Amino acid sequence: MIQKLLLVGGIAVGLAAIGGFSWVLWEDRPAEASQTQLFRVPGGEALAVTAERLSDRRLIRNPVLFRWVYQILEGDGAFPAGTYSVPGGLSGHEAAAYFRHAKPLQVRITVPEGWTASKIARLLEEKQVVSAKEFLAVVSHPETLGNLGQGLATLEGRLFPDTYQFSLATPAVDVAKTFVQTFQERTAKWAGQLSPEDLNRKIVLASIVEREYRVNEEAPLIASVFQNRLDKGIALGSCATIEYILTEIQGRPHPKRVYFVYTQIPSPYNTYLNRGLPPGPISNPGLASLRAAFEPAKTDYLYFVVADASRGTHQFSSNWSQHEKAREAYLNSFVSKG
Repeated sequence: MIQKLLLVGGIAVGLAAIGGFSWVLWEDRPAEASQTQLFRVPGGEALAVTAERLSDRRLIRNPVLFRWVYQILEGDGAFPAGTYSVPGGLSGHEAAAYFRHAKPLQVRITVPEGWTASKIARLLEEKQVVSAKEFLAVVSHPETLGNLGQGLATLEGRLFPDTYQFSLATPAVDVAKTFVQTFQERTAKWAGQLSPEDLNRKIVLASIVEREYRVNEEAPLIASVFQNRLDKGIALGSCATIEYILTEIQGRPHPKRVYFVYTQIPSPYNTYLNRGLPPGPISNPGLASLRAAFEPAKTDYLYFVVADASRGTHQFSSNWSQHEKAREAYLNSFVSKG
């Protein structure tokens, strides 16, 4: 009797093993999706959730089998956050093996000094990091960044120009945080000594200096001109703010020259019509401009005009008479070269 029971039990176990093996073979067929797809894994997502989403996208057939094979190969750890280029037509064990070795796709982008948020947004979209619309929504609503955006009306001016590595399809909030955290790191030695209001004013000043200087050693001199004018209550008269009105507010092409009629455009950003700083930054300044704004040169200069357009140098003056002579000298040389 016992022998019969053992025989029956053995047969049952054998049949179960055969059935289980057949189930694995059946469920380990290639996935239905035949084309490569971009698949994003958020930070901290559980493996079970990732497996279910892979199944929803038809990149795997059975999330349970996939998790089982992946855990055998890799343990219980979730995938590193990021975007993956997942081939179509993988079987369950092939998909598990793929994710064991795959690394998230990344793109390298360089943000030039002086770019506005809108230009940065277009670059990010072009590189498939994030849509321009989503990024600009975060820039316009900094409170979505929590403490990083607290008290700010915009992130313009704090999107630090540098070279970055981003995963494809990164959430806009994460991209913005990277820019702002880099800005905070680079300006920490100055920012800690200023109130939030004074810090904001320095950033606005730096954004104007960024759009005015061409030669690094002149940035502190240009900053000194603007600071001296602010101290004396004289309008800044910056052409860069007029260009900002034309291109960023009115959406017009960048002008080859700033004509007098442009300086009469009614806008709080018009530093010809209004004294003091504009209400916000007009660009995202680099380190040279920020340093110049925080540490302007000690001068009595109130004016500057282009001296050599090809070199990007300027002539600085302390009074209107000197400035007029410098301006006439430049115009005369400009006409003679023409």
